[in-house]
Amino acid sequence: MAQPAHRSPSLLQALETRLGSLLRRHGGGSGLLSLTLETPELAFDRLPEGLHDCSYWARPADGRFLLGLGVAASVEAQGEGRFRALDAAFAEYRRLWQAVDADNIGFQPAALAGFAFGQEGAGDVPNSRLTIPTLLVQRREEACAMTFTCNRGGSPDTVLAGWMALASEVVAALDREAPPPASVFLQRLSSQPDDDVWLARVARAVADIRAGELAKVVLARSIRVRSTQPFVPAALMAALATRYPGCIHFTHFFPGGVLLGATPESLVSLAAGQVVSDALAGTDWQSGRLDDEKSLHEHRLVVNAIVRALEPVCGFLQIPARPKVFELQELRHLRSVIRGSADPGVSLLNLVERLHPTPAIGGAPARRALDWLAQHGETRSGWYSGATGWIGYDGDGEFAVALRCAWLDGNEAELYAGAGIVAGSDPRTELEETEAKLNAMLRALEGRA
Repeated sequence: MAQPAHRSPSLLQALETRLGSLLRRHGGGSGLLSLTLETPELAFDRLPEGLHDCSYWARPADGRFLLGLGVAASVEAQGEGRFRALDAAFAEYRRLWQAVDADNIGFQPAALAGFAFGQEGAGDVPNSRLTIPTLLVQRREEACAMTFTCNRGGSPDTVLAGWMALASEVVAALDREAPPPASVFLQRLSSQPDDDVWLARVARAVADIRAGELAKVVLARSIRVRSTQPFVPAALMAALATRYPGCIHFTHFFPGGVLLGATPESLVSLAAGQVVSDALAGTDWQSGRLDDEKSLHEHRLVVNAIVRALEPVCGFLQIPARPKVFELQELRHLRSVIRGSADPGVSLLNLVERLHPTPAIGGAPARRALDWLAQHGETRSGWYSGATGWIGYDGDGEFAVALRCAWLDGNEAELYAGAGIVAGSDPRTELEETEAKLNAMLRALEGRA
């Protein structure tokens, strides 16, 4: 619950006084300066209502929340070397970056990032982007802090005024109660591609897999819907938090719209040298069973690919003997969590480059699957089935695969879903699987419990 609004002025006054003093002490020189202050008054556990230019990333089940506003530094890249370009830029920022944890609470600045499935293009969003926000609001379990970042050498008064404007915006937004999701009627406008085209593509994929050209390929489709009123991102994220607390939640505002979702799949995390990656493949929405050979085969392809990608840069790997079932509201997935110890010097973006795309979103073997998708007209909008995540000042962080998401534009939304196609796939059943996955977001958009 948000704190009463009358606490906001005293919090902002205290922030301004402390930030002004810290700026005078640390503001000289060049490069980035980040000042982190504990803010226990803030009840930050959701996307605040009324913000229109921010990035939000959260693991509610772990009590981890990040909210970034403004741009202290940013880099965009595309093409084959996009992850290396982001990695090099972050390392260069880090070289002249001073981070001050004024209250010694163990929080640090971080960059927020995301990227598209393919190496080129992404429609209305950058293909890949890494941003160090001017203001980063963080919560870990019960502790909350604000991190303010600037380029040193500027006017302290100007910097402080910009910081306080963003802090005021966030505090006011958190003082407002999250709006309840409104029940609306959704009109389905279109499918891309049309069902018949998609079914024929699945049949072609099955035939090529049975002929030995590849082992698996993931085919995606999208639907466009229109609501009776504009969508409210904060209300939708609150609904997703209630329905899917065990997922990773994300929201990114762009000039042309908003991408938001609740994904069940972590691509990779790095924490103090320890690597964790999810193998999530094999889906059930009706039978109650996930022990059939088709599901297990599809899952093994993903596990084996992750292991092959990590083995050259990890000292050891812990691989589950059998997957567990990950339960969601409408869906059940096979999930194996693979853990390892990264070799010295291996960065989070090095790991991302080695892993993306896993067979859970692309196919196997990876190059053959990607070539097959390109040859058969597969297109994916924005960051869907790419990833969204964060990288801390010390290099630790996490990227999650951008699944179970929607692109919002006023009162219209585009929703995405895919299905892994293997030799035993039936086109009609695969279409039903994508509809079951789309229903997860449709329920939130409609305001259904």
